Amino acid sequence: MPSRPTLRPTSSDPAGRRPKELPSTIVAVKSASERGRAELIRDVVDAYRRLYGSVQRFVLMLTGDQLNFASVGTSGSHSLNQLLSILAEQAKAAGFARLRDLKASIEEARSAEQLRDAIFSDAFSNDLAALRKVVAELERLDTAFIGLCVGHVLDQHARAVGGAEPAVVRRAAGRTTAAAPATGAAAASAAASATITQRKSRAERTLVHPND
Repeated sequence: MPSRPTLRPTSSDPAGRRPKELPSTIVAVKSASERGRAELIRDVVDAYRRLYGSVQRFVLMLTGDQLNFASVGTSGSHSLNQLLSILAEQAKAAGFARLRDLKASIEEARSAEQLRDAIFSDAFSNDLAALRKVVAELERLDTAFIGLCVGHVLDQHARAVGGAEPAVVRRAAGRTTAAAPATGAAAASAAASATITQRKSRAERTLVHPND
């Protein structure tokens, strides 16, 4: 019976060693547009988180931190719309001076959850211009709540030291409304203005976003 030939692995290496295997890891290469899309989605999430935090701090300021909310994103925390309803109730109970402006901002902010959830839509999340508009809208709402909250704190301080006009407080908070003429004595007006200036930076440090 004839013997069968023995098969041996062929190799270009004269020593008979096998060539090194190529790495099997596959790395996806993202285009510049895909990286921009991912960054915009992250910006939407961050802008929504900052808006939620500003509304939450607004409520805690009005209630004296008595509600003890769970931190943002944790189990059991309120939805943004629930938090907005609580804010409306607490502001009315506290006699918030600019309640009409606050209610308008609250109604506008009720669409924020829907704006954020649009990133889960394939059609919407691939529209970079639309994502930029969402970020800008969320940031606009956030700025409105911060301005109202800071203005309320300054108003409370002004009333405690002699009753500055509300328009003066709004101007100190950065609004463009004209200041009303002073109705008290010159010394009282000067003292109120000085107190507002001294405490403005303290109030803003307390109410604006902490560093991420």
